[in-house]
Amino acid sequence: MAQNTRELLDVILVHEDPVARNRLITQCYRDIADQLALVVGRRDLNWFAFGAWASGTAGAAIRGESIPVDFGTSRNVAAGNLAIIADVAPAAMRWLDEVELDGGPTTDALERALADPLFERASKLADAIRCYHDAALLLPDAATDPVRDKLAAELILLGNIRMGEHEQTVVDGFIDAAMPFGGPFGLITTRFIAIETPDGDIDVCRDVLAPAYLTDELFPAVLLELEHDELRAACDAFGQSRGAESSASNALRWEDYDDRMGFILTFFRAYQRDARFFDVPARYLPELLDGAG
Repeated sequence: MAQNTRELLDVILVHEDPVARNRLITQCYRDIADQLALVVGRRDLNWFAFGAWASGTAGAAIRGESIPVDFGTSRNVAAGNLAIIADVAPAAMRWLDEVELDGGPTTDALERALADPLFERASKLADAIRCYHDAALLLPDAATDPVRDKLAAELILLGNIRMGEHEQTVVDGFIDAAMPFGGPFGLITTRFIAIETPDGDIDVCRDVLAPAYLTDELFPAVLLELEHDELRAACDAFGQSRGAESSASNALRWEDYDDRMGFILTFFRAYQRDARFFDVPARYLPELLDGAG
């Protein structure tokens, strides 16, 4: 499958139809999510599983849907969609290649991957891979050891946040261009931004609500109270709770990096153990994959 993913990425990088390309990008996210899950497990979602749904959601804007006035919005969303996958996919695949070579997530595999020039100017990506590596080492006992389970979950959440921080830096300029006037126009445009999830559309202008897959809680039990120092620091940096509430997670100015990251952090935390995200809707994917999960 790794070779197929590399070939798919090559096709994506030269594809000129933004609508068709978006579906290929979504497939690429899905494929890498599945490959990464073989290393870090499927108990906790990895960033690429979220990425597949985000890319699918972006497809509506790329097709000119769900936006009030298109002042280049669809064009810039398409450009951002391409820029992100072109940036993050090779880095993730680089580590997965080394893991496959060693037959597992060894320290040598990690060091060889991170020595690649791909990571020279991508410290957040390198941090994310380190988090995934550390979480993978805990997997054999995480299912039966609550302490290891919580640590693994927090490491994967931190890895997802680091990936998100890097991704949002890559796409920042495209978002500014897609919302060219900022200010009042940015506020109006943000009102039309929603992220599709297995629960339906999530309005980014509202605080993150409790997901349907959880009975009563906003976050999975292992993430109700965050203990990892870097996770707690990330919550502080983006104005989010370290505890079991989501006030101030709404993003009223989507063109503002910190505002976006506050919503994204809490969204990732709430849905991290929602396995439904591994089942990408067929309507997001190329037609030949219709019916695939």
